[in-house]
Amino acid sequence: MFAGSAVAKFLLWAIQAIGAVGMTIISMLGYYEGVPGLRDIPFVGKIPVIREFIVGRVEIERGRAADAAREGYVARSELTAAKAEAERYRLQAVQNAIFAADARRQAEDASARLKRKLSEQEKLNDEDTDPGVSRWRQYDLDRLYGKPAAEPHR
Repeated sequence: MFAGSAVAKFLLWAIQAIGAVGMTIISMLGYYEGVPGLRDIPFVGKIPVIREFIVGRVEIERGRAADAAREGYVARSELTAAKAEAERYRLQAVQNAIFAADARRQAEDASARLKRKLSEQEKLNDEDTDPGVSRWRQYDLDRLYGKPAAEPHR
């Protein structure tokens, strides 16, 4: 109870010394700019009215403005990063389409060569009317010995 009466006595003395207008000005200054010594008192931040006096209204609003600016900056940087990633995926899709077209062309060329060789072999097989079918040709012997075989011919 002693501390409460001491604070009350101090406030009454301060009001008498500088007047009501002076106390109002000091209170407003403390409210807007904060009172640095208050944050040293334990658990003073738990009192709702005093919480405004610890930091000050100006500093609180400055912090809110800084948070809003950071949020806007983060949103812009995320948007820029997303656009860059989308462009990278678009370029990758174009490159994949080029690779796919090239692979299709190579597959068609290989298929055409294979069909041409098969038709040539079928033509050679159709032309081969020799009754001695079991006779070994040089082409067959080269294949058995593992030599690079020349094209079959008659």
